[in-house]
Amino acid sequence: MSSSEDMSITDFAVDNAKTPLFLRNKRARKYVDTGSVEMGDLSSSNDDIKTIGKLGRRLIRRKKLIQWRRWIIDMQFALALFGILLMIIETELYIADHISKAGIVSFYIKLIISISTACLLIAIWIGYYLGAQIRSVDAGVKNWLSVMTTYTWCALAFELFLCAIHPFPGDIKSNYKSPYGIKRKVSIDAVASILMLTRLYLVAKFAVVHSMLLTDTSTTSIGALSRVKINTMFVFKAAMSKKPGILLMLVMVCTFLCNSWAMRTCELYYEKNSEKNSYLEIMWLVAITFLTIGYGDRTPQSYCGRYISIVTGIMGVITTALLVAIITRKLEQTRAERYVFNFVNRLQNENKKKTAAANAIKALLRISILKKYGKDYIKEIRNYEDKLKQCLKEMRTAMGDKYHIGDEAVGMVDIAHEVSKIEDIIVRNASKTDGVNNRVASIELRLDSIDKKLDVISKILVK
Repeated sequence: MSSSEDMSITDFAVDNAKTPLFLRNKRARKYVDTGSVEMGDLSSSNDDIKTIGKLGRRLIRRKKLIQWRRWIIDMQFALALFGILLMIIETELYIADHISKAGIVSFYIKLIISISTACLLIAIWIGYYLGAQIRSVDAGVKNWLSVMTTYTWCALAFELFLCAIHPFPGDIKSNYKSPYGIKRKVSIDAVASILMLTRLYLVAKFAVVHSMLLTDTSTTSIGALSRVKINTMFVFKAAMSKKPGILLMLVMVCTFLCNSWAMRTCELYYEKNSEKNSYLEIMWLVAITFLTIGYGDRTPQSYCGRYISIVTGIMGVITTALLVAIITRKLEQTRAERYVFNFVNRLQNENKKKTAAANAIKALLRISILKKYGKDYIKEIRNYEDKLKQCLKEMRTAMGDKYHIGDEAVGMVDIAHEVSKIEDIIVRNASKTDGVNNRVASIELRLDSIDKKLDVISKILVK
């Protein structure tokens, strides 16, 4: 056996009890003495060692691919924010009349935005390629195209199309007719700039790849074994479970600011000199639209602004629903609080039942006493009979409320615990029953043997 084969066998022979726990490169040892390793024992498991070696190389390659994909997504995030920042600067300079769309400053800013967009599209393609490589390593296939599904290709095409939208260099205008019938030529940069804000979805990707749920090896392993995908939705649900208030506030603030800027950009591109298009007025319009109030004192003056209002209203409804769900969960009693509350209610109902029973006994005694005096107290007897019926009704109501409280106190956790206890009891009873059956069978065998012996003795005595 050659020295290279010896080293490869020694490196991957982890299933042998005599193999050291850790080995460094080549002949360096760490933590344990390797003098007791017998190469004869190692040579008997060459097939297993080769399998372990392939698995080790796959795990190392998968780790490198995940690291590369994290770097690529970081690059996507940086390029997206850089392009959005340049777009906002160019738009604000144009709105403030510091530059014109046909000017050299606007041209160069848009040119830089186009270059960053091209780099972003390349980074997105590389990110999908690395994701396919990771899935091919997980599936154990060599060709990464075999793991690219139709959904993945469609998602890639949609993402490339979405990120390709940006203000192009130059002054590109189109014919526009306002809701009031006024026709003019306007720049298409307003729509392109607003659609460019959709690149903020890369923030979710950035948060996912840097989340502890994805970087932690144990979480990834458990998710793979449980067939649970550690993706953006999983991280969002985990964040909503862990810190729902902070996450929802961030979503609301970001939505409010982005929609306010988009609404202001739309309105100022079409009615540039209107005093109603100040930032405070636009924030008021977005706020009442986001909260689905709609006083009607302020309305969008362009079709673009109306579309932004629709999107703002939809986001407001979704966010409000999430807020109501979070508040409801926060106001819900804990398990211990529910038990204390139910215990107190049970005691109160028990006292009501006892009081009603005592009043019923008093009314019954009064009725029996008054009946002895004849028909002179018929009215009083009827009053006490009504009181008796009322007391009996209160007793039944208190007993029903007590049982109803007991039913409400039982939750899914309690049911699972009780089912587990009942299952243990059934198993113990079954084992005891088996023991009793075995004893009965042994007793029957002994009785049969005794019966046979008695027959023999009786025959001897007869003779």
